[in-house]
Amino acid sequence: MKKTLKQFRTHYHLSQQQLAEKSAVSLRTIQRIESGVSTGSPYVIRQLCDALHIAPDELMLTNGASILNQQNITSPVKDESDAVYDNNIKYINFSALIALCLPFMNLIIPVVLRYIFRKSLTDKHNKAAANKILSLHIWWSVVTLIALIATPVADLYLFKIGEVLEIPLFIWCYLLFLIALVLIILKTANDINREKELLIFVPNIV
Repeated sequence: MKKTLKQFRTHYHLSQQQLAEKSAVSLRTIQRIESGVSTGSPYVIRQLCDALHIAPDELMLTNGASILNQQNITSPVKDESDAVYDNNIKYINFSALIALCLPFMNLIIPVVLRYIFRKSLTDKHNKAAANKILSLHIWWSVVTLIALIATPVADLYLFKIGEVLEIPLFIWCYLLFLIALVLIILKTANDINREKELLIFVPNIV
């Protein structure tokens, strides 16, 4: 008798998170399959079956459709809509928050982590994501540095706002850029969890 993914998972006493780690399929994708929202791509089904040590024809999806009805079940090609980000992408992304304590270190630490994790980021999908994150911090650092230099000059000759401020204007400028960076990092983290394309507004320079 065919069983659903949830039945197989609970039979082996695995949580959804444990199955996600064992199969390299994202937790969100597993949740969507078990709830019947998605049937998963052939690649994802194959990964799940391998992790559970079952044949594809033993599995019945929650909507009652056998995966035998899916075409190219043995294809090794991964569907981009089910692409899974490596956990190290999350570490690279969040490491840039060090800029909150050490200015412009967000340009250094992600590069170091990208080098450390290079062996686990060999596939095209994760490599592109890592390069996008690095491109973001290069662009942010360059633009922020230019703004920090230009702001006092513009204020000196045009606005004269700095004369009435206790805190120098360039510091306020840096804080605004820093807040924007934190918001982008949090948005990127959300996109990683949702398996969406990252930082589409950032030109690649890596």
